[in-house]
Amino acid sequence: MRRVALLTVLMFSALALAAPKKKAKPAPKPPPPPPTSPMPKVEEHLSDKVLEVWAATTRVQAWRVMSTNGVRPDPAKAIGSEWTREAAGKELEAKDLATLRGLLYDEKSYRFEQDVSRCNFTPDVSFQALSGVDTVEGVVSFKCNQVVFMIGKPGGRWLPMGSFDVKPARGKLLELAKAMLDKDAPTQNLK
Repeated sequence: MRRVALLTVLMFSALALAAPKKKAKPAPKPPPPPPTSPMPKVEEHLSDKVLEVWAATTRVQAWRVMSTNGVRPDPAKAIGSEWTREAAGKELEAKDLATLRGLLYDEKSYRFEQDVSRCNFTPDVSFQALSGVDTVEGVVSFKCNQVVFMIGKPGGRWLPMGSFDVKPARGKLLELAKAMLDKDAPTQNLK
């Protein structure tokens, strides 16, 4: 009897040692770092001037933006003839500026093939980049998932430089806007 029990234990031990071992799952790869220069599709679609100002800027500020509804805006607060800056947010720190540049430079942040004319663009926030005498405003509508780039020139002249679908980057842009305008209730209520 002892012999049978001993043989049974040895047999189960041998089977346990011979059984295939489960492979440990590899740790998930960390996400790639954000791009530090424009990706090819971004260079193709965004104007050279917009990219030049974003590359050279060291100061970016977030603003809550509203439509003027046809009323001429205060020139000191105007973005073009249709929008006005309402509430100032914080100036972006170096880390947040790198995050914003990474979003703007990443071709996965855009859906370039989408027709953006179907939505009635209502601005929510603007990321204002200053470089020398030039200003670039990246005006974002979270309702439309769009960004419109506007170049400001001395004398209050504004030139539109393109409207793009940014649905893939919407969540990150909204998170950044809420962090920069943390004391502004309308921005905090955006969904």
